[in-house]
This record gives sequence, structure tokens and C-alpha cells, in this order.
Amino acid sequence: MLYPKTTALALLIIAFSALEILSQQPVTVNVPKKVWVSNPRIYLKDIATINAPAHLSEKIADIYLTYAPKPGKKKDLKADWIDSRIRALSFYEDIELSIPINVEIIRASQMVSQEDYFNYFNDYIAKHIGENVRFEVSRFQVKGNTPLPVGRLTVNVQRQASVDLRGYVSLTVSILVNDNFVQRVGLSGWIDRFEDIVCAARPLSRNHIVSRHDVLLNARNVSKIKDMYYTRVADVLGKQIKRKVGNGAIIFSSLIETPPLIYKGDKVTIIAESNTLIVKTMGIALSDGYAGEQIRVKNTMSNKVIQASVVNANTVKVLY
Repeated sequence: MLYPKTTALALLIIAFSALEILSQQPVTVNVPKKVWVSNPRIYLKDIATINAPAHLSEKIADIYLTYAPKPGKKKDLKADWIDSRIRALSFYEDIELSIPINVEIIRASQMVSQEDYFNYFNDYIAKHIGENVRFEVSRFQVKGNTPLPVGRLTVNVQRQASVDLRGYVSLTVSILVNDNFVQRVGLSGWIDRFEDIVCAARPLSRNHIVSRHDVLLNARNVSKIKDMYYTRVADVLGKQIKRKVGNGAIIFSSLIETPPLIYKGDKVTIIAESNTLIVKTMGIALSDGYAGEQIRVKNTMSNKVIQASVVNANTVKVLY
């Protein structure tokens, strides 16, 4: 009946022996001369190799030391400073420290290359410039590109709504790392934009009314064009040329106008209308006139000059 007691005693002796062995396990902290870190705040676990029982290791590892340098930069950390942070531990005397006089700490980083930024710029232009519009990018520049913290990178490209995607174009890039905003970068470049626009198919004289045979679509670089141009032939048909246009010239909005319904010297029907009576007579237009516009008309029956409103190409109306 002594065996159980003997077994229990043996187990107790083994347990005490294990505790004694653990209590005698050396606690060491070793810091190399050069360390790479990735986080903005530096703890002892980020720069040191720690050997200690689990319940002590965590306390040592979580000692805060300092802020890390900016991504891609470095800083020196003195051994005395590291030692002073560890000294606050109650079991400091039991720790074996191996720390060089100066510890060089380098912040890990990543960079977005000039080529990658060009691709972001080019892809944005291609997506928003419009279908079937050719373009070329030149004089590309990046401003504000600095090393970034390591992590998952997100690049968002934006532009002001008023910015036209031709000529000199500037875009803003917002950089996020692990969904946290880090910095803004400016991208700019010259956009040569090529579009099929309406041009004169032959010389056109002043006051000429544009027909389908007068114009065609030609590919042109519109990057430096400031006047309004047209990309559909239908937009200029029936318009009147305001001044002489040479063969191949671009048909700008400033070169055309809506022709009047009535020209000076045209014969027109004058309608005089009241609530109870309608009178019609013939007249001569003394000026050009557009729909709804008041013009001077000479009544050929009475030779009187009156003001009448243009109804259509053959009719004016006087209200009584």
C-alpha cells in the first residue's frame, strides 16, 4: 500500500526539479548592429532576439523603444537608451544583454516606379477620353513620389471635373497602404489627342449654305485647338458660312451660323390678323430675318413700311 504514496512523492520531486530548472533558465536579449523594421513604432521584439520563459518573454518583447524613421530612412538607437527601457523590469538583474553601442535601424519601404505611374496616367486617360479617340502622352512628370511603408498598396487616380483631357493634363493620385492614406502624388503630361473632325472638302465662299458635299471628316490633332469644332457632319449641314473657308480647313463654330429664313429683298406674304379679321397682302423684306424676329417689310400695295414678325421663309405676320 506504500506504492501510491511513493509515486506521488516522486512526481512532486520531479515537478519541483522542473521548476528549479526553469527558474535557472538564462534570460538573454541580443540586438544586432543593423535592424530592418516595417512598423511606425518600434518595440524591443522588433529589433532583438529574446530567449526567456514564455511568461517573461512577452513582457520583454512589448517594451516600447521609439518611433521608427520614415520609410526608406534610418536612425541610430543608443545602447544606453535600450538598456534604460529594459531596466524598468523588476527582473532586470537576471537578464543578459548584448547590445552594440549604436544600433542602426532602417525602415523598410516600397516605391511606385516612374513607369508604373506612367501606366496609371495612361490607363486613366484611355478610360475617360472617349471611345475611338487616339492619343499620345509626352513630357510626363511625377511630383511628390517618396518611399512608402510596406504593405498592400492601393492607388486612386483623380482629376478635377473641369479638366479637359487634351493639351497639358494634371491628375492627382492618392496612395493608401493597408487601406490607410499615406500621401498624394501629382502626375502631369501633354496629351496629343487625335479626332475625326469636320473639315471643308472644297473652298467655301461667304454666305454659302453647307451641304453634304461641302464637308468631310478628317483626323486632326485637337490638343491646341481652343475654338469649338464638330465631330459630326450633321451638325453643320444647312448652316451658313460667315467668311471664306479654304479647302481642308476645320469648320469651327465661329465660321458658321444659322441662315436667316428671309433675306433682304425676298418677296413675302404679309398677314395682318385681329380677333375677327385676317388680311393677306404682298410685301418686300427690307432686312434679313430669323424665325420670330421683327423685320422691316414694305407693303407693295400701299408702299408703307411696317414691322412684322418672321413666320417662315415666305411669310411675315402683323398683329392688330
